[in-house]
Amino acid sequence: MSEKLKLGENHRRVVSVLLRGLEQMCDEIEARLAEVPGVLCHVKSDLSPAQGAALREMTARVREEIRRLNTQIELDAAVRSPRRAILALLSASIVNLEESDSKRLRGYGPLASEAAARLDDELSRLIGLLEEMTTIAEGG
Repeated sequence: MSEKLKLGENHRRVVSVLLRGLEQMCDEIEARLAEVPGVLCHVKSDLSPAQGAALREMTARVREEIRRLNTQIELDAAVRSPRRAILALLSASIVNLEESDSKRLRGYGPLASEAAARLDDELSRLIGLLEEMTTIAEGG
């Protein structure tokens, strides 16, 4: 067994952040390889199955290197709260919807009053759903 790499606290923190970024990059690559079309998202299959398999294998190798370095450096692991992350996503989305009502869209050109009223109703329905999700995530 090789001797551990001795880094100062600040250097260890920086390397920890960099390697967490690599781990997140692997997550993103794997998510793109498994991506399925949605209502407003079409996926263009522009990688061959062999390329996808090779990229999955390479992300596994990168993860293994991260694990190896973790034993050598004793990196700082991030502590994430799914609840807090979900609440942040919901909050940002609610604000975006609220700031996209018909009054704020006037800067993009005229909007018929009937269309404006309908759009506002539709956005309100979405906001209501997101507020329900917020209540669930908050545990209430």
